[in-house]
Amino acid sequence: MNKKLLLTVTLAVSLLCVPLAHALITVEDDIISDTIWSEDVSLIGPVFVRSAATLTIQAGVTVYGDKATKAALIVERGGKLNINGTNDNPVVMTSSQTNPAPEDWGGLIINGYSTLNVPGGIAEGEGDTGSFGCSGADCNVNDNSGDMSYFRIEYAGIEFSPDNELNGIALQGVGAGTSLHHFQVLYNKDDGIEMFGGTPSFAYGILTGCADDSVDWTQGWRGNAQFVVIQQDGNDADRGIEADNLQEDNDATPRAKPQLYNF
Repeated sequence: MNKKLLLTVTLAVSLLCVPLAHALITVEDDIISDTIWSEDVSLIGPVFVRSAATLTIQAGVTVYGDKATKAALIVERGGKLNINGTNDNPVVMTSSQTNPAPEDWGGLIINGYSTLNVPGGIAEGEGDTGSFGCSGADCNVNDNSGDMSYFRIEYAGIEFSPDNELNGIALQGVGAGTSLHHFQVLYNKDDGIEMFGGTPSFAYGILTGCADDSVDWTQGWRGNAQFVVIQQDGNDADRGIEADNLQEDNDATPRAKPQLYNF
C-alpha cells in the first residue's frame, strides 16, 4: 500500500497502514558518528543522537519503537537529525506492537542551544531526555538541529513516570536554523508537539487524536507556525493550544512570542 502522507483535513485510512517495505535492522546503541538509515529500523530503548553526530533517515523508512524498553529517538544538543521523506514516500515512526495504541513508545525529542526563560538558561527534559537551552557563549538562537520533512509519528507518548508521558514531538531549546515541515503526529498519549523555549518554526503539520493538548509551548518559545490542522478525537483531548510563558513566572524573559498563521 502506498504510504502517501495527505496533509488534508480528511485523513485517508491508508495513512494508518504501514507495510514492511525494507529489511529490518535493530538499533539500540547511541548514534555517535554520522549515520544513515536506509532500511526499516527496530528501535530498542531510548537512542540518543549524540553531539557532533548526524542521523539521516531516508525516504520510505519505517522506525518501529519497542514498547517494553520504552524506545524513543532523542537528539542531544549539538547533534542533528535529517528526515528525508517525500510526499509519496514519507518516513513513518510508529509502534512495534501488532495492535498499536497510544503510549506504545516514546516519540521524538530534539534538544538545542537556543535560549529559554528558565533560571540559569538550561533545563532538563522530561523522562531523562537530556539538557537543553544555554548560558553565555553557548547560546545560539539560530542553532540548527537538522532538516525534517514528510514524516509521521504515531502511537507515541509512553509514560516514563506517573503522569509524565512524552510528547509526539518535543522541541527543547531548539534553534531557528532547524527546519521542520510536512509532518503528522497521530494518536499520541500526551501533547502532539510541544516547544520548550527556543526559536524553532514549523509548517504544514497535522495533529490528530492527541490525548492532551495538540500544540503546547512554555519556557519562552519565539518561533512561527503556519498551515496547521488540529483534529481532536474522543474525550481524552484537552486544548487545541496550551500557551504559557513560564508557569512559575509569567514575566520571565525572553517572553514567549510565537506567531501563528493559517490554523
